[in-house]
Amino acid sequence: MKKLLTLLLLNLFITKTLLASTRGDVKIIEASENIRLLGQKIAKDYLYYYKNPKKLNLKEDLDDDIKMIEESIVEIGMITKYKDSKNILDFLSYNKDEIKEILQEKVSKEKSILMLDYGESFLEGANSIAKEHSYTFSSEEKMLMSIKKMEYLLERIIKYYVATTLNIDKKNNFNNMKQSIVALEKIVARINAYPYPTILVKEVNKMNDVWNKHRSFLYKSNELSVPNLLLSSEIILKKSMIKIALYHKQNQ
Repeated sequence: MKKLLTLLLLNLFITKTLLASTRGDVKIIEASENIRLLGQKIAKDYLYYYKNPKKLNLKEDLDDDIKMIEESIVEIGMITKYKDSKNILDFLSYNKDEIKEILQEKVSKEKSILMLDYGESFLEGANSIAKEHSYTFSSEEKMLMSIKKMEYLLERIIKYYVATTLNIDKKNNFNNMKQSIVALEKIVARINAYPYPTILVKEVNKMNDVWNKHRSFLYKSNELSVPNLLLSSEIILKKSMIKIALYHKQNQ
């Protein structure tokens, strides 16, 4: 009887430990997604700020994004037990401090190029951390993650579009934009194949309509520069994505 009780207590301890570990991995993956997204958004917003230095609201957005990246870095640091992840966090934290200093200085083309590099550093770091923390997602969670990835890709696409219109490494950034469009459209196809209820089908159709118009302008970056129009389009797309994501969250 005593042996059986010991085994039961041991199993309970292992189960609690595994559950705690799983919750920790989920939080780290979510925080990594935030870093990946915000890294792209910061680079994109800085390019917009360089193009429109009098729009101080862009500077405020950049300051807010840096604070959110900082919070995600701290959250991962409090949970992860992996040495490599901690080392990557130190590197990302250094990048974050460098960006803070850049934001105190006058905007310039040279700093815009630096911000593009920092965006890629946040992406690589976030991907590496996420790989160290595994979790088996349900079908609804996979759809949620896909929509989160779609949001990140949208930021990435517009970032490269603005860089192209500003004549920053034009050929490479245009090619990077096209690759990101292909990746985003794979997610759009996944959303279109999902059996949503009628009320949400209307939202999906709206998203498709806006995206098709949005995409047509992206490919004309060499002949037509409409970054502010695309920013408005991005806001509409994100509203649709939020509604679709909410459906999957409620159906987990």
